[in-house]
Amino acid sequence: MIYGAGDLKERVEVLELAAVEGGWAWESVRRTWAEAELMDRTNLFSKVGIGARDVRLVLRRQSLTLHNALRWKGQHLLLTSIVENIPGWLDVQAALVEPVACRGNVHRGENGPTFPGVLTEKYLRHEQDHPMATTTVCYVLVTPKAVEIEPKGLVEAGGTRYVVQVAHTLDGWKNEYEILRKGDK
Repeated sequence: MIYGAGDLKERVEVLELAAVEGGWAWESVRRTWAEAELMDRTNLFSKVGIGARDVRLVLRRQSLTLHNALRWKGQHLLLTSIVENIPGWLDVQAALVEPVACRGNVHRGENGPTFPGVLTEKYLRHEQDHPMATTTVCYVLVTPKAVEIEPKGLVEAGGTRYVVQVAHTLDGWKNEYEILRKGDK
């Protein structure tokens, strides 16, 4: 398809991770026009967890990498693919996610770095031991590449503390941490 300026009807914000006092935050660096479409398929933005709704966007070619994120209609888009299929245009795939406020290394105290993260499910397990039961929740916390969390430490995500089980840090654009919480039910 050949695109023209009239085809780009959606306003999106380009976000960049910025160092702020005490950690990191997504900050808007510019607005741009796009063609955006919510797809019926799942975007597997995590190699370890489950995916989220997929969004396909077409933008004019610009400075944009997988280190960026987008805000579209007030929703956060985690970029997963950027391809220049047609000269002058970017074909972007993104996962529609809900970022949560996080704090790293809380096992060292309340002053760990703050950062935005995305939680995705890995598994939920319920064990019935007599006389009590234990529920184990394992999520994958996806963070921008700049965020580093100590394995075996504690992280707070969305107001709940989790143990960091495994760190997957080989991806060049993001880090993924398997986090776990056990509780009596």
